[in-house]
Amino acid sequence: MPDPSIPLGSLNHVALLTTDARRGEDFYCSVLGFRTVPRPSFSFDGSWLAHDAVGVMLHLIHRADPVATLGKIDTLNGHFAISCTNIEAAAKSLAQHGVVFVERKLPDYGYRQLFFRDPDGNLIELGEWPEIPPS
Repeated sequence: MPDPSIPLGSLNHVALLTTDARRGEDFYCSVLGFRTVPRPSFSFDGSWLAHDAVGVMLHLIHRADPVATLGKIDTLNGHFAISCTNIEAAAKSLAQHGVVFVERKLPDYGYRQLFFRDPDGNLIELGEWPEIPPS
């Protein structure tokens, strides 16, 4: 049972580490259609990105030494997922951008998923997800 003393709202943003905020910004804007939004003048470099259909902001935070994972894509590693209404079009677009991805199909349900990395090794999933069932 949820704790009613903590009045939660919707998810606001996902924060990812990047060694090059402009490169990350270019990737998310050109490959996935995000747009930049105003960001406070922090003492560190970064970018704030939004995508109206996703409804959650993406904050890229510059770190000179993030723990990058650039090897084989392991779909069990930490990642964030975005619903995708046309997996075929997404796969074609990722391939056209030269983005390596792994396709999976959810056991029992048949929903398809595409897993890929951003330039800093952060794992992203695009998936055919149903609506969240009501409580």
